[in-house]
Amino acid sequence: MERLRISTVLITDTRYETMKRLILMMPLIASGCANYAFNSNLDKENFDEYFKPGSVRIYEQDELADLNYLYLGTIEGESCQTDANQPVPNAGEARTLARRHAADMGGNGVTIDKCAEFSDTPGCLKQVICYGQALKVAEEK
Repeated sequence: MERLRISTVLITDTRYETMKRLILMMPLIASGCANYAFNSNLDKENFDEYFKPGSVRIYEQDELADLNYLYLGTIEGESCQTDANQPVPNAGEARTLARRHAADMGGNGVTIDKCAEFSDTPGCLKQVICYGQALKVAEEK
């Protein structure tokens, strides 16, 4: 019986010492992460670039008669499928890129004249290109 009690005390003491060491080492382990630097592409410039087309509205030709606007230039946007494993190109992506080009020119509106689909063009298996005009439309009061 005495032997059992001594071994229980030794096991308990060993567990206690192990826990004590772990508790003392935790700050050292945690401080190892103190110099960890986190870099992300989530900065203001990336947000502005991503949401830039949202500030450009697509107008139909018949809407322009009632608006005060300035013609800024011709724009185009392209959607290209470079590999068979990629999604097929679509006019929506091409229009979005055209809107981004209009925003780069200082515009807040576009008219899309035509979107055309092409096959087997240099660099693209399939391609959609949308053509239009960039506009600076006066704000309504």
